[in-house]
Parts: sequence; C-alpha cells; structure tokens
Amino acid sequence: MSAVELLPEEVWLLVFEYLPTPDKFSVRSSCKLFRRLIDRPTFWRNTTVYLDKITSYKPHFWKTLRQRKTSSVVALKASGVREWTEISSRLPWLCSLSLHLCSDPKGLETLGLLKNLKRLDILQCRCPNLASLTSLVQLTRISLCEIVRAPRTDVYNAVSQLTNLTSIYYHENKNPIPRTAFHNILRCLPNLKRLSLKMGANQSPLPSDYFCPNDTNQMSGEPKYGTLGLTSLELLNYMDPMVSPTALQSIPSLKSLTVQYRCWVAVSSLCPLKSWLSTLPSLAELSISYGYELGAYAKSVPGTVQNLQLKAVVGELEDVREIALKVPDLLCLHLDLYCRNTHSYVAELPQLFPKLQSLKIRHNNITEREFLQLAQIPNLKRLEVLDNNVALEDLIHKLQVQTNYRIHVTHSLDTKDRNACLCSHN
Repeated sequence: MSAVELLPEEVWLLVFEYLPTPDKFSVRSSCKLFRRLIDRPTFWRNTTVYLDKITSYKPHFWKTLRQRKTSSVVALKASGVREWTEISSRLPWLCSLSLHLCSDPKGLETLGLLKNLKRLDILQCRCPNLASLTSLVQLTRISLCEIVRAPRTDVYNAVSQLTNLTSIYYHENKNPIPRTAFHNILRCLPNLKRLSLKMGANQSPLPSDYFCPNDTNQMSGEPKYGTLGLTSLELLNYMDPMVSPTALQSIPSLKSLTVQYRCWVAVSSLCPLKSWLSTLPSLAELSISYGYELGAYAKSVPGTVQNLQLKAVVGELEDVREIALKVPDLLCLHLDLYCRNTHSYVAELPQLFPKLQSLKIRHNNITEREFLQLAQIPNLKRLEVLDNNVALEDLIHKLQVQTNYRIHVTHSLDTKDRNACLCSHN
C-alpha cells in the first residue's frame, strides 16, 4: 500500500478543499487516486470552462467535464453548427453558456437541448435570427451585446416571451430601445430584477416615463411596472440629458445603481444624479464612472449606501469628506479619483470610513506612511491596489505584517472578469 493510500479518502478531500485551482491541476496529475478525487463535482461547482476549437477536444476531455458536472461554459469563436451541437449534446446539464464571437446563427437552434440553461450571454456574435430563443423559456438571465442580427423588433419580441427572466443585459451600439417596445418588455416580465442598458450614441432625451409604463394600451390584468420590483439598474455609455431628472422616481425599489458615463462632463449644472439619488430610499450600491465632478453630487449620496464605487471621477479631498458625512457606515469602497491638488485623501480614510471591510484604491505616489495608515481601519479585510507595480510588494508585505495578515492585499491592472460583458469594462 502506498503512502497516499494510508490516509482515508475523506481526509484527502478535506485537504483538497483548501487548494487553489492551479494546485488542484498539479495534484490531479500525480496519480489516479488523486485524479478521481479532484474530479468530484464539489471542487468545480463555481468554475467556468473556456472552450476554443471545440471539435478538437478528445473524448476523455468531455468525460472529465461530465465527471465534474461542469455547469458554466464560455464558447469562443464557434463557427459551425457542429460545434454548437457538440456542446449541447456533451453537456446537456449546463446552467450558464456564453457565446463569444460565434459566426453561425443556426447553432442557436441546438440550444433547445439545454433544458437546465438559466443564463445565456451572446457577445459579438452573428445572429441574424433570434427566433429560436423563445424555446428557452427557463432562462432567468440573458445578455445581448453588440450582435449582428435581424431587425430589433424580432429581438424585442423574443425577449418579451422569456417570462422567467430576472436579468436583462441589452448592450447595443445603436439607439436605446424605443419607448413602446421597452414598455411592452417590462409588462411581459413580472420577475425582472436587474436591467442593464447600453444607451448608444443618440443623446436625445428619452420620455420622462421611460422606466414607468402607463396604462395606455395595457391589457386588463397585466402588471404595472411599479409592481415589478426592479432592484438593479445599469446605464452604460451614458450621457445626459438622455434620462430626465425625474425618471427614477417610479422605481424607488432600486438597491443598486450604476452610471457609466462615456466621458467626463464639465457643466455640473446639468447633473441629474442629485435628483435621482434623492428618490432612491433603499439604495445600497452606487457605482459612478467618469461623468461630473464628485462635488456635484457628493451631498446627495443616500445614507443607505454600503458599497460605493467611484471610478475615474474628478474629485478633491473635501468631496470625499462630504461623502463620509453621508455614509459613515460604508462597508465597501472603490475610490479611484483624479485630484487637482497633491494632498492625498488616503491618509484620512481610516477616520472618514472606520467601518470599511473592502477597499480599492490607486497607489499613485502616496507615501509609505500614508499607505501603512490603512492598517488603522479595524475591520478592513480586503485591499486591492489598482496599480500593477512590482515595487509595491515590499510595501504590501509591511502592511500585512503590521496587521498580522488580517488584510488580504492584491494589486493588478487587469481585474476584468473574462466572462463579463465587454460593455461593463471601463
């Protein structure tokens, strides 16, 4: 009996739970016993497999995926029905499928084999006809990003028939969904919770009731938008005055709001954020990219916000202090400011946000003393430095030693989720 076999399998399983994915692959290659144990579904429950040249994979590869019960796949550049069919027949239990740069629209018809599919992302694919989507009535999330397709009316009709949807990510380069079509979609999807829209190049103002269908042409018994309970809204590639200052009054149930502006905006008098934020009593997450200077809306941030992300925003220390007065109980902060003066706001973060648990900042040229002051945030558990600078290694080590390794620190320029829609990347 080998030394490996002296320990019960249950012990090895406990050990393997603590291994990161690269180490699992190394251990798996060492012997047949470890390969069998590592391939148990429990170790791969939250992993995604990326497939390229799908028809080139051997039978033993698909067997491994079956053993792991792989439930999430990203298909890259699938170019024929054969490849799409391969996925559908080999992995019929898939729950999540992302199609990137796929070129054969007929392949969509094979997705009907995936009876457990809940999430479908179609990103930069050639899909002239999306009629086959209507067979996927079990979908709860759909993402359509920059696809070449049939007339938009076909897309709207297909989406409106997926009545179990809770999340829609509709990211196209052209104009926003027309008001009438958009209202029809909202009325047909009573379970909708998350809505993400790429607003396009057209800056013409949308109707003030764009997010609130009225009773005109509404059939008896159909739900009104106010009863749908939308909790998350994303406006990407956005510029004012597309959405009116009063547009969000009809969705006070919002808990998460993301506004990703196309560029910086100099005229703060046009800023609708003050009006939007004043009508969102349950807002817990707020993310702003570019847009207006922070001072234009800092005093309007609701005290209910626990997760605040300010990305590439122009602001000063005084603006950060204003926000701290509004959200003293903030738990998560992503603070990436462009400041005109040289005074660092990092040194004051322990006093301004004493309850922080997660922090993302840019190191820039702050001093070692200011950086190490972050150790004074008593509940801080995660720190991400947005600069990818090898010289930071020594500074990070000092911070970890000073906090007895309480804080997990990472630093990287590329924090993008490869499985996320391209539009969500700033």
